[in-house]
Amino acid sequence: MKIPIEIQKVKYKDAQFKVVVSLQDALARISLDKEFIKIQTEYDVFIKKCKKILENIQKNNKSRGDPLLKWRLADALYTFVKGLEERGFVFANLTEALSRDLNMSVSQLNYLIEFRTTYPHLGLINKNISWDKYKELLDISTLLFRKECEKKILSRELKTREDIRLFKKQQNHP
Repeated sequence: MKIPIEIQKVKYKDAQFKVVVSLQDALARISLDKEFIKIQTEYDVFIKKCKKILENIQKNNKSRGDPLLKWRLADALYTFVKGLEERGFVFANLTEALSRDLNMSVSQLNYLIEFRTTYPHLGLINKNISWDKYKELLDISTLLFRKECEKKILSRELKTREDIRLFKKQQNHP
């Protein structure tokens, strides 16, 4: 069974983050102190890496809509969380902590996580489809219909988010 952990922001000595577990888990697994210190350090490095990617994304209007940069950020989030899970931990306050520490909305984080799970490899991302259009594509559960929409976007049959929504509605897709 995975141990639920929360990452809290603190200002204590050199540390910025602290791993917190329930009293029951703490008592049952007293020997986890070193592991928690390691996670705290890794989280700090991870947040700095994500902030660097965010700086690149926010550089200008073109990079704000760059799906490749968004995927790289999403992949960093996904990789960190999966790494914790492989070590027997589950990030209990994932979106709250990341929203706080990356200064992003919870909905934006949820889009990124869904983006990474829907498109598990960078090679699946087409730089000619903007981030806003990818967010519309994430609502499509059927792979074949999503691919059809991607083709129509690339051929310019679907030019705007509204075009995509109308096409989904006409095809009886939510």
